Parts: sequence; C-alpha cells; structure tokens
Amino acid sequence: MEWHQVLAFVAAVIPLTLVPGTSFTLVTQQVIAGSRADGVRAALGSACGLLVHATFAAVGLSALVMSSAQTPHVVRCQAAWGWAWWDQAVASS
Repeated sequence: MEWHQVLAFVAAVIPLTLVPGTSFTLVTQQVIAGSRADGVRAALGSACGLLVHATFAAVGLSALVMSSAQTPHVVRCQAAWGWAWWDQAVASS
C-alpha cells in the first residue's frame, strides 16, 4: 500500500469517527448515570473498537472473515462468551 492510499484512507476514516452517533450516546449515558471516569472509560473503549475495526478494514481482514463459512459462527460464539463474561463482571460489581 502506498502512502497516498494510506492518507486517503485516514482522510475517509477520521470524519466517520468524529461524527456523533451511538458511541456519543453511550458516553453521555455513562457520564449522566455514573461519573466522568465512567464516561472516559466508555470513550476509550469505543475508540479502541473503532481503531480495531478500521485497522481490519484497511488490511482486508473483514473480507477474509466474511469469505469463510465457519468464521461467522466462531465470531458469534466468541461474542456470546464476551457478553456473558461482561454480564458476570457487571453483576458482581
């Protein structure tokens, strides 16, 4: 990948990450319901998720994941495990 392609990708991704959406709503909810620190944690988590997704999209792993028939099942199982873990962590706190 050449530098002008990377710059074009970055120019396309930055406005998408700056537009308020569900992440903004989540952070606002955490600040109102909890504290400023909760909002900062939610914002950092959202930013990390966007970074990972943008990186995978840039590398083309999203297309690779969608091309395998078994991959969506594995991803769903991992997501279910992650949600169960998160639910348990929240319930115990």
